[in-house]
Amino acid sequence: MRLAVYLFIALAASFGLPDLQAAPPARDAIRIVQLLRSDNVLRRYPDALPSLLRHMNEETTAKFDTDPLFIQSLEDEQLLQNPILYINCDEQPNLEFSDGEKQALREYLERGGFLYLDAGIKASFLGSDLGHSYAAWEERPEVKELFANIFPEKVFVPLQRDHELFRSFYKGLPDNKDLKIQANQKKLPETVLSFVEREKWPQGTYSFVGLRIKERIAVLASPICAMGWGKDEFGAWIPPISFRIRESSEGFNEKLKLASFKGGTYEVKREDGLKDILYSEPGQRPLWVQEPTGKWRIFKYYSGEEISNFAHAFYTRIGANVLMFALTN
Repeated sequence: MRLAVYLFIALAASFGLPDLQAAPPARDAIRIVQLLRSDNVLRRYPDALPSLLRHMNEETTAKFDTDPLFIQSLEDEQLLQNPILYINCDEQPNLEFSDGEKQALREYLERGGFLYLDAGIKASFLGSDLGHSYAAWEERPEVKELFANIFPEKVFVPLQRDHELFRSFYKGLPDNKDLKIQANQKKLPETVLSFVEREKWPQGTYSFVGLRIKERIAVLASPICAMGWGKDEFGAWIPPISFRIRESSEGFNEKLKLASFKGGTYEVKREDGLKDILYSEPGQRPLWVQEPTGKWRIFKYYSGEEISNFAHAFYTRIGANVLMFALTN
């Protein structure tokens, strides 16, 4: 079947085996299937996936069609002809699927297909605020419910920091070369870089959960990555990205215990299984956090070209790793 042919071509390219064709025609390129229920749906990052696929063609020997194949239903026969299915959960009106679609997805995954659920992890405190992601290390409830119906015997498991996904093509955090920093452009502030290296994205890793089917991870879910892939027609990153980091100072522990706020409090599960208690303002924007150690820290938001470029470079590296992992896993 064509799925096996695509996978073999991709494997040959990714492992540096002799090219099956020196200049493969477009019909032999790997095509990503993207679920889009309606042309009228609000798309938050329409340039994201094509930009990532162009990056893959520029930086790897795998050959991708830069135009995703859009389908409105998982029962579309074209799904089985392509190796990777991409679903941005934030672009879906809901994650409700018919019995026929559930059966089609199960067949697709059991026959070797791969599904990436972008924005498949989302903490409850975010509510309708889709502009932020927070790594709660749990799939969102509707994702959990969907796969409980399709594979009732399976559960999503968090990927550890040493998982092969994080070195399938790129490894570690971006450096100046990745950012294309000019001589007069500022580098990432030290306070931000320190937090990123130690807590936000240690060793260039990210929060993923995976579902294993027939001895391989066939489904991956993560907080939103697509916001970091897009480029406009001039090659500039879009949209701008800010960083939310945690900061502390002398006296914070006592001050924040007594501070007033108008939002809610939320327990968020950490990678280590312990829970943070987040305090938010209306609209679910995090204000400060009480950590399991008893320490209190505020959330501070940083923006700027150097920060946005760093975030885009990182998310693009993660996206590239997902695609390479899908082809070689």
